[in-house]
Amino acid sequence: MAAAAGLDVHLHPLVLINISDHVVRFRSARRSERVLGALLGAQEGRRVDVHNSFELVCVESGGQRSLDLEFFQQRLSQYLEVFPRYEFLGWYSTGPQPEEADKALHKKIQEVGANENPFALLVDADKMSREKASQSEELPVKVYDATIHIEQGEATVTWNEVPYIIDTLEAERIAVNHVAKSATTAAAGYSSDFTQHTSGLSNSVVMLSNRIKELLEHMKDVKEGRAPKNQEVLRQTLSICQALQSVHPSSVKQEFCSEFNDATLVVLLATLTKVCSNTSDVLDKFQLAYDRKHRPRHHYPFG
Repeated sequence: MAAAAGLDVHLHPLVLINISDHVVRFRSARRSERVLGALLGAQEGRRVDVHNSFELVCVESGGQRSLDLEFFQQRLSQYLEVFPRYEFLGWYSTGPQPEEADKALHKKIQEVGANENPFALLVDADKMSREKASQSEELPVKVYDATIHIEQGEATVTWNEVPYIIDTLEAERIAVNHVAKSATTAAAGYSSDFTQHTSGLSNSVVMLSNRIKELLEHMKDVKEGRAPKNQEVLRQTLSICQALQSVHPSSVKQEFCSEFNDATLVVLLATLTKVCSNTSDVLDKFQLAYDRKHRPRHHYPFG
């Protein structure tokens, strides 16, 4: 058993990102079949690092899945040519646990993948959707190792769950952070950090304006007798008005003008630098053309 053997399985972020992308594309295309792919990585002693993955083409008929062996061998050779240190480690799919049909699939992959004991990684996509609202930190991912027993002349497959940890290298952390920021930006409709910042400020100002309007409407209703007087609300409103009066408009305006002038000065300096650069290019071209025009020509007789 893998757990008893003390294998140290390390999953890297690229594998999880590839599988998630595979599942999302299948669901967007309204495809109900399970995804299937191959796992690549390196194994040194008892440490197994799953670094990369690629999709597999399969056909389901009667509950059985058959692989496109030509596509599998071609794609595997391409990956191993680019990453000679990697090797085929196993396969991935979706589901809470291995199914009966996975045993035949596992045996076929074991035959064509040149790996005597490939791993199986399953992602419970339905559990991920159910726990999305709760923001669960537990990944719906399980790694299984298959043990083959010979019983009455037939080979039977037993699945054993293997513990794993998420491991990242420095380059992977930078890439994952960039992907996470890009996804958040795309989901919110922002095109840059500046746009995101200004949109946040704009939303805050709009919210403040709406609340001030609500306070004014409440004060008008109290003054005209349409609403009862609430001393606590009146005291809080008075404190807000006094806090606003403590801010001097002249100092705020002066600070704003100072920042505006600094920003405008930076823009003007950048424009002057660009103009100087363009002028220098024009002078260089003119000098080159002038020298060619007035360069003395030497005529050499032929023969």
